Amino acid sequence: MKRPEYLVSGELTRLIPVATNQELRNTGAVGAMLKGVREFAEALLGPLGAPIGKRAKIQVWTEPVFKITKGQSKDRPDALIVVDNGRRHWRALVESKAKRATLDSTQVERYLDLSRDQGIDALITVSNQFVVTPILSPCVVKKTKTRKVALFHWSWLFLKTEAKIQLAECAVSDPDQAYMLEEFVRYLEHESVGVSEFERMGKDWVEACRIYFAKSKLPRTSPVCTAVLRDWDELMRSTALLMSRQLETNVTTVISQKERKDPSQRFEKMLVSFSNSGELNCRLEIPGAASPIAIEADLARRCVTISMSVLAPRDRKRPRTSVNWLLRQLVKTKDDRIMVVANWPGRSKSSCLDLSRVREDPDELVVGRTGQLPWGFELRSVSDLGGKFTQRQKFVSELASCVSKFYESVGQYVVPWQAPPPKPISSTRGEDAKPGGIDEKCDSESESK
Repeated sequence: MKRPEYLVSGELTRLIPVATNQELRNTGAVGAMLKGVREFAEALLGPLGAPIGKRAKIQVWTEPVFKITKGQSKDRPDALIVVDNGRRHWRALVESKAKRATLDSTQVERYLDLSRDQGIDALITVSNQFVVTPILSPCVVKKTKTRKVALFHWSWLFLKTEAKIQLAECAVSDPDQAYMLEEFVRYLEHESVGVSEFERMGKDWVEACRIYFAKSKLPRTSPVCTAVLRDWDELMRSTALLMSRQLETNVTTVISQKERKDPSQRFEKMLVSFSNSGELNCRLEIPGAASPIAIEADLARRCVTISMSVLAPRDRKRPRTSVNWLLRQLVKTKDDRIMVVANWPGRSKSSCLDLSRVREDPDELVVGRTGQLPWGFELRSVSDLGGKFTQRQKFVSELASCVSKFYESVGQYVVPWQAPPPKPISSTRGEDAKPGGIDEKCDSESESK
């Protein structure tokens, strides 16, 4: 295939990478999958704005060298992705790091400048660093650098997880392409490639825990505060990827539309919240689950809280029947330490009991609530980690375990209430309906459910 005129040199990516450099081998393997497996390319490049479709042609050039004019950067990125659907031409540079190597903000800014000078749409960085969503970056760069060039990030673990999900869901229609993707996963799982998970919090974690446990605070301008939040983001992304592999579906971090448009605004809000409270929060979206799973780490109490919420039924007449509706969904839940919180209308305080006590006597959760119906329930698991909380590596493994166990015990069983379909008037109100007849019988049945 002919090399683009704007390149002085560059090699088309090959199915079997032969480069001696680990970064180039890894990048070449990714490029081969983007070019050879249509569904994989759609899943990765589509969300970044590439014109992916049946007619789109994808080329990936490794170590591209651009024709430059005086004063332009002579840097050579690891790859150039070109997507052309006949009507639109989309290009992205790729800079990757292997094993423990991390991205350098100065280098990333130079590649952003190169992309701007060459009219390239995006820069994609790849490393073992994690971000909660590909639109964010583990590097802090000047805002002016991303005005004309979008900056995205993939972790190697994210790429492996996406490939495994597609294989599990049989999303790749062509058997040869599915085989290629299987070999790609096998390649990334080899220890020599160096794909790793987020294993430990940074060195500032212990200091932050000590400060908040002593009932003091960190100023939001503190570098310790910033470092802890960046580690927390990486941990949440790693946990989401872990859940994705366990459930064989894409688990994502909940981010508002405003935060997507302005990631710096999101981080600033996190800084203020963490500085004031010493609490770290996140929500994970699991397809088909009743609600996102909320995760909270409290540095002052040294505990981790996992929870999810569900709206109460609207067709019940007594609060006990609403509680029974929830209990029927938790028949297979073996962890009696799960707490059940009932939320009430207006300014009424929530009521809270252990699941074991609610099972023994559902009325105990709603005592004194005559004439009121709960508007929703929250299921909550609180784990006091004690000394494990401050241990940088142990905290990471314990939190991931808390999330997995909670979903296994609760998340997979709870479903949201859905109103029943309306019934024809003739089936419920006959002309000869009498007191104590069909209408009252229906009310009685609804009350007993």
